[in-house]
Amino acid sequence: MKGNKGLIDCCICEDKVDLHLHPINGEVYWDKGHNAYPIKDGRCCNDCNSKYVIPARIYAINHPDAVIH
Repeated sequence: MKGNKGLIDCCICEDKVDLHLHPINGEVYWDKGHNAYPIKDGRCCNDCNSKYVIPARIYAINHPDAVIH
């Protein structure tokens, strides 16, 4: 999947979102990125999803009264 970028900009880092390819036939099955909430409203790339969005969601689960920006 590395090097395969879509047309949508990541709302966090402004790079292009990654294309998700079928592992057998290599066809694109998703080109919309990931939901960037709670970091931002919009779509994000794989790297920002892993580095920022998922950790923020885990933090929110463990700290339900915290406000995440």
